[in-house]
Amino acid sequence: MELSSDITSEDLDVLLQEAEEQLQLLDEAIAQMEQAGNDSQLLQEIFRAAHAIKGSSAMIGYAQMTELAHVMESLLDKVSKGTLAVSTPIVDALLHSVDLLREMKDSLTISPDGGHGADVDISRAMAELQAALAEGETGPQSPSKEHTDKITLSGDEDTRLLEALEAGQRAVFIDVSINEDSSWAVVRCFQVLNELSQIGELIASKPTQQEIEAETISHRIQIVLTSQAGEPDIRGALDDIDDISGIDIRPFESEDSVRSDHVRDGGASGDASPRKGSQQSQTLRVDVERLDYLMNTIGELVIDRTRIQQISRLLESKYRDEELVQALGETSAHVVKVVDELQQEIMKVRMLPIGTVFNGFPRMIRDLAQKFDKKVDFVVEGQDTEVGRTIVECLRDPLMHLLRNSVDHGIESPAVRKKAGKPETGTITLSAFHDQGHIVITVQDDGGGIDPEIVRGAAIKKGIISAEVASRLSDAESIDLIFMPGASTVEKATDISGRGVGMDVVKTNIEAINGFVHADTVVGQSTKFTMRLPLTLATLQALLVSSGQTTYAVPVIHVLETVRVAPEGISTIEGNEVIRLRENVVPLLRLNNAFRGYVTKDTQSDWTYVVVVRIGERLVGLGVDALVELQGIMIKSLGQFMDDIKGIAGASIMGDGRVVLILDVPTLVHTSIMKGSIDLPAVSPELEEKIRGAQNGTGNSQASSLTSGGSGEEFGSESSDTELVLVGETVGD
Repeated sequence: MELSSDITSEDLDVLLQEAEEQLQLLDEAIAQMEQAGNDSQLLQEIFRAAHAIKGSSAMIGYAQMTELAHVMESLLDKVSKGTLAVSTPIVDALLHSVDLLREMKDSLTISPDGGHGADVDISRAMAELQAALAEGETGPQSPSKEHTDKITLSGDEDTRLLEALEAGQRAVFIDVSINEDSSWAVVRCFQVLNELSQIGELIASKPTQQEIEAETISHRIQIVLTSQAGEPDIRGALDDIDDISGIDIRPFESEDSVRSDHVRDGGASGDASPRKGSQQSQTLRVDVERLDYLMNTIGELVIDRTRIQQISRLLESKYRDEELVQALGETSAHVVKVVDELQQEIMKVRMLPIGTVFNGFPRMIRDLAQKFDKKVDFVVEGQDTEVGRTIVECLRDPLMHLLRNSVDHGIESPAVRKKAGKPETGTITLSAFHDQGHIVITVQDDGGGIDPEIVRGAAIKKGIISAEVASRLSDAESIDLIFMPGASTVEKATDISGRGVGMDVVKTNIEAINGFVHADTVVGQSTKFTMRLPLTLATLQALLVSSGQTTYAVPVIHVLETVRVAPEGISTIEGNEVIRLRENVVPLLRLNNAFRGYVTKDTQSDWTYVVVVRIGERLVGLGVDALVELQGIMIKSLGQFMDDIKGIAGASIMGDGRVVLILDVPTLVHTSIMKGSIDLPAVSPELEEKIRGAQNGTGNSQASSLTSGGSGEEFGSESSDTELVLVGETVGD
């Protein structure tokens, strides 16, 4: 391939980043075309993205990419004008073209010599596009959709149009035909202008208002309108006007005005020069590694901030009347405020809308539905919900597995659904929302559900559990077996699912970022997977507890409540300690037994503090010596200091310099129950010094303060052998 000789590697990097954004938009928007039809707003977005890619590729001299994008533009122009109706072959041709554009973009990305990669064969995609164009040329055209007349904008009209586009408005061209036998054409034209002025700004009309008043008009009026309203709203405003025989609405294009062409192209690509006095938002691309380094540095500031605050309080309690101590207290309070604000702002910079992950799924769902000959309506909600960048990167694979399973196994074929009294088109809903300082993501389908009896049978057949154990499982516990390695209820595996590894990957990936996943199902009706995750992995809200000679941090997202249990409140069943918590019998896992390597005091005669954690539908009590406090902590990886330790997710440093170990609760519970105690090397002073000195590497996490966790259930216990304990602030409220 040949590119322009004056393109630098820096220019190419910028163009490639912009091209990826436009390709992502095309992938998502084109997949929506089949559902939306000839929606003018959606078509305008697609047209602009294709136009931007054409302009960028022409700038670097990539002729193949420019040619393909140009033919896509031509096809989209016919669709937007109504000459060609949206159809599956058209959408297929456009999506295949997007795939090739991405392949061409990637060939530039991997090239080591300034962008000269291998040529890509675009002949098949060009043939598909040309065939669709030819169909439009031979098909019948409605007289109301022939735009032989054009509106030429004056300088003032051009200025108003540019200002409206810069303010985020959309420009549409409206062509209204009035019955030839109507004697009220003048009145109808006035009505059209009046109704449209209520939903947007009238930039120009043909005939003009003066020509209408002079009654020098025909039975047709064309308008350029800027508005946020979509095509349905515009049609709705005009439908009640009598004597109208046709309404055509499309994105505004004017080839008779040089200024108008500049406005359209500038509005599409964002290259229009800002006019004097206009408000322009400015953005700056920053390398993610710089943000990570800045986040780690702020983490060190947070630790020092806490230490300064503690020292200031100690001095004030001893030397309350000293002026220097009072000045230190004021300065300390100001430092705390500034560091908190700085931490919150950098957290916001690292947040991304969850839509960056969601946007790639409509195309995948469409392709899978066609592959399995199913009809699927894919609904996405909460795309603007913001979450930390690291969380976003970890969500793609779990969500992809869940959505693939929903199409492959959840949604039935149209014939089966019709026989069951359901609509032939199934619905899959992907949603995200914030809840109590966490993000909750759900994947729900209205398919056949999961039969717990079938799951139990499959688990027994594959040797995952014994028949005796299976007989004691509730339906909810049986459904959770699908997350076990090798579990699958499908008799025959496909290239999409059925090998028993997908759901295990989902559970492992979600738990790796301190979240959990749970399945709810109604046989024959629906299945819903719910994932609850921290908003970010940069900081963590944790309950600090002590056991033996060390302090642990329990992520609040798992904490349901805390209680203190008397010795007589602890029972033994089959050699395992349990406590009674209202109607539940909760297994007790003492941390000083779970981790070997620490000398612990004898607590058998004392009350035991228990942190009740929820892992899916299972409740487990973590027995500890004392509850310390609830605190937001910064996370550091232990990977460079210790071998991988099951049950430990990382470490953090307190304001007084102490190192605390952060519990990986799901892994800790699973490993302790299955394998017994975990060998945990002592945290020596030398290791503490290394951790304190580590400036880089947040390991599994990077985090903003999470304010609460748990399920929000009421605290308390019916047993006199247990009592509720609150630490710092309400945990789980």
